[in-house]
Amino acid sequence: MEDTTPVSSMIRKNGPIKIATWRLMMEKHQDFMLRFEHEFRTRHGLSANEFDVLINARSVSRVRHRDLLRSLVISRSALSRLLGKLEARGLVAQEPDPGDHRGVLVALTEAGVKLCDEAAETNAEIIFAGFAGVTDAEAEEIFLLVSKVSPVG
Repeated sequence: MEDTTPVSSMIRKNGPIKIATWRLMMEKHQDFMLRFEHEFRTRHGLSANEFDVLINARSVSRVRHRDLLRSLVISRSALSRLLGKLEARGLVAQEPDPGDHRGVLVALTEAGVKLCDEAAETNAEIIFAGFAGVTDAEAEEIFLLVSKVSPVG
């Protein structure tokens, strides 16, 4: 089977470099996401989105649904479904927010903390492998350059 040329490389030859750069970032993101999805599923029985929920809830003792939504790239209904699955597995607990009766608080259970910490090690392993050819100074430069990209809207 022949290797195909990434779209970003074709755009780089024929189109604006900023569009080629954006496309390259998306291609790299997709490469990482496929690896995360595979490794989280096979090693920890989690989807990448489930890990994202756990890691974002891990940093505090309890977090409101709406605050989780600000940290994730999923819809409110998708979050509710994910939390339902995680709760059924005993990884999170949900309870009404006593300060806002419309709100719900989420906390990781002991099992959720353990699984989250194990999956976080896998997460770091994948990232370090992906960045193996990049020095810390280059990573800092990449961080600064990507930080200059303005959000749309």
